[in-house]
Amino acid sequence: MKYLIRIIMFFISVSTFSQNVEVKDMFSLSPIPEVFVFDIKKEKIAVSDSMGVVNIENFEKNSTLQFKHIAYKPLKIQKNNLSQNQNIFLIPNSEKLNEIVLSVSRSSYDKNRLAKEVKVINNTQIKRLLPENTSSILNQIPGIRVQQSQGGGGSPVLRGFEANRILLVIDGVRINNAIFRSGHLHNSLSIDPLSLERTEVMFGPSSVGYGSDAIGGVIHFYSKEPLTNEIRKTDFSFSTSKNFGQNISKNAFLFEYSNKKLALLQSFSFSRFGDIIMGKKRHHGHENWGKVFYYSQNTDTKYYPLPTINSNPNVQKNTNYNQFDLLQKFVYKPSNNYKLLFNFQLSRSSNIARFDKLNQLNDGKLKYARWEYGPQKRVLVSPQLLFFSEKDWIKSGKIILSLQTFSESRIHRKFDELSRKTQKEEVQVYGLNGDFKGKIFNSDDLSYGVEVTHNTVESNAFSQDIEILENKIISLSAKTPITTRYPSDGSQYLTLAGYVDYRKKFNNATLNLGFRHTYNQLEALWHEKALIDASLNYVFQKNQSSNFSLGYNYEINKRWSLKSIFSTGFRAPNIDDLGKTRENNGILSIPNINLKSEYIYNIDFGINRKWTNGSSVNLTSYFSIVNDYIGRGLYSVENDITTENPSTILFSGDEVTTIANLNLGQVKLFGAEIVCVWNVSSKIDWQSNITFTKGEGNSLTGNLPSISPVFLSQKINVSVKRGDLFLKWDYSFSKKPQFFSPWGEDGLEETPLIGESIYAGTPRWSRFDINFEYPISNRVFFSAALNNIFDSHYREFASGISSHGRSLRFALKYDM
Repeated sequence: MKYLIRIIMFFISVSTFSQNVEVKDMFSLSPIPEVFVFDIKKEKIAVSDSMGVVNIENFEKNSTLQFKHIAYKPLKIQKNNLSQNQNIFLIPNSEKLNEIVLSVSRSSYDKNRLAKEVKVINNTQIKRLLPENTSSILNQIPGIRVQQSQGGGGSPVLRGFEANRILLVIDGVRINNAIFRSGHLHNSLSIDPLSLERTEVMFGPSSVGYGSDAIGGVIHFYSKEPLTNEIRKTDFSFSTSKNFGQNISKNAFLFEYSNKKLALLQSFSFSRFGDIIMGKKRHHGHENWGKVFYYSQNTDTKYYPLPTINSNPNVQKNTNYNQFDLLQKFVYKPSNNYKLLFNFQLSRSSNIARFDKLNQLNDGKLKYARWEYGPQKRVLVSPQLLFFSEKDWIKSGKIILSLQTFSESRIHRKFDELSRKTQKEEVQVYGLNGDFKGKIFNSDDLSYGVEVTHNTVESNAFSQDIEILENKIISLSAKTPITTRYPSDGSQYLTLAGYVDYRKKFNNATLNLGFRHTYNQLEALWHEKALIDASLNYVFQKNQSSNFSLGYNYEINKRWSLKSIFSTGFRAPNIDDLGKTRENNGILSIPNINLKSEYIYNIDFGINRKWTNGSSVNLTSYFSIVNDYIGRGLYSVENDITTENPSTILFSGDEVTTIANLNLGQVKLFGAEIVCVWNVSSKIDWQSNITFTKGEGNSLTGNLPSISPVFLSQKINVSVKRGDLFLKWDYSFSKKPQFFSPWGEDGLEETPLIGESIYAGTPRWSRFDINFEYPISNRVFFSAALNNIFDSHYREFASGISSHGRSLRFALKYDM
């Protein structure tokens, strides 16, 4: 009997005094086996088992433990801060993290088990690029093209969708607001690329996780985040880049502080962009296309009655601007299961001239003395709570509160007028996101959440006459109200949504089911001053949409895998769609209060072949049907008597044709992409991709906008003794004028003029770049690039500005 008592007491003592902790992946919450745990002197060591459990009883009570695994960032923590069975979360390193996708269904998943096409630019790639703006990042991603209308432009295009049909997200908060427009949109440039940890791009409808606007896909930016309890308490880094051919410079600073429970990060950058110099080699044969022979020198304080002769027509005057970006993050981690984060972001640009407008002609002469966007400002304030739990139905969760403010304005004056017109917009967006992840049936993943957003829009517009003395503007007259861009008495836009996403894992396959229901509400008011349609004063609209996705990923063997997903999406009309007033080239867009939501039904199919040396070939194809497609069409203003033609009215003294956004029936889009990676040797790898997109409109829509020509890219990476050498070749096919959109989104008038009012369409073009990256030391990184080596002149499809010519760029990053 006494032996039995001793045995019982032994097991009681073991269970009482033996201390175990569980090591898990921060994102997937999966246990991590073979994690090494040791003290500072490395005198004692322990290893986690297959369930991620490790016994730390043998370590001294006050010792500092280090957790290390080849695929994860090391973690240091005091033993006396650990409780029995406490979870220890490790963050994957860059290579491991590249196999994880954070944005699909707003939760982390293994990329190889996803049916949706997702591409990632990680921190290592961003560090190598040291880009001046986000366009440089997006241009590196196969399947994305970037349109540009001015120096501060960069509108991404995915699968033939652009602007408010693509959702932009930063740190879980949607950037798209109630005045995101169709056509071209450049708000992605308000994010500093050097403050980013990674960027994920989801192709195809993603409304289950993100709601309205995610028709063509989602671009999710993740900014850097400070870590608590780091081995190094403080970190400081500085980077600088200079483009000598284009007079572009960028300087950025980053500071981090870490202690046991607190961490902070501050990032600051200032970018200066000079006037863009186009390439001089005109392989397309159009000698004067894009050249700037005259330009306007008019500013806020200077007056010039006539255009100025440009001494170098290859310099695109009035494309210069600068931008300031700030990121601040504070983290408080009271325990290993809770983390509080405060996220503050600020971006502000100088005035940005609308280059394509400033080159618009009227009777052979420049039409505008000024046409520019005023300083564009984006502010984000976002507290977040991240927590972990042992309950199956809620293993982890994130609650995000957000307040965003957007300020933008448009200023223009014609050469033959003294009246300067200004439109100003202020948008505030309040948001709440709750995203949760759990496990059901032991191993199946469940993600679910809610989203609430509320937009308020204030729109103001006025004209002022300038008073001049010689060539100086000495004063402005009193403000006279003019037609506002958006409803003049204010507008509101509300979204309420809930979603659920279920993933069933099999031995070599994954099944995904997702569902979301969204409620949208819009309210807008106009007052009687300067109205175009006197009958328009109030609109209240409600829309509801249910969306789902069904995806299947099947790994045939270690070499072959198949994936397919059927998904739906929608875009509810926002304030810009329904209530905008805008003139362009004699065409006036006016409000249409009867506009309804558009819906997309899409199927993707992908096949992937891998080789043991890391080479691969990936083919993705898709087919989309959009019902109640929102597009531009002729629209008459009832009871207008300013002109005899019912399709025109008088606006700002000019007779203009009136159009509006209409529901134009069903359209179709389809396309494919092939990405090949060939590891030629341990030091040489080659990547190639080709993207094809086709759109089919109808008798009402005509040709669909934003359908980019076939695009091909080749890239070779050669590893030298300590650095890397990159060679890149991009080639775009041409697009003939008969395939352009009839409503001006594709900018046919920006293509070469080959006869009276006859345009050639977009010529084919190619470009060669070479880039060399060299780590001088563990703390100093240097890169040099020669871009557009052959100085080719070209324009991206639908762009109103010529791309950069040959330029030499140097960049340096120093970590203290």
